[in-house]
Amino acid sequence: MNSRNHSAGPRSGAPRRPERMADLIREEVAQYLLDGIKDPRVGFVTVTRVKMTADLQIARVYYSAYGTEKEKAETALGLEESLGQIRSHLAKNIRARFTPRLEFFVDEGLENTYRISELLGKASRNENDES
Repeated sequence: MNSRNHSAGPRSGAPRRPERMADLIREEVAQYLLDGIKDPRVGFVTVTRVKMTADLQIARVYYSAYGTEKEKAETALGLEESLGQIRSHLAKNIRARFTPRLEFFVDEGLENTYRISELLGKASRNENDES
């Protein structure tokens, strides 16, 4: 028996439970945002990842929104005001004793990647224009 399994004790599957719950919540929230959300402020949103607290009480949902800065701000407001509806959807569709509280965060890593790609594209076009 390796030390990792030994240190987990009799509930060796327990450390993976937050990961499984996060994957399930990511899928359900993404599906709800695609098909069920009624708030017109919520634009095109991609759920990039979900991180669960170890006690499964809080799900931190990271997302990327497309559009202008104003549209992204509107999307954030729409998501915050739709938290109750989204959580209710989760309660009906996941098998858990407790439905976690949701917190939405813009996935800054993905946003930075988009900005860098955009800047590199502009630099490349400028270099080609000067040639």
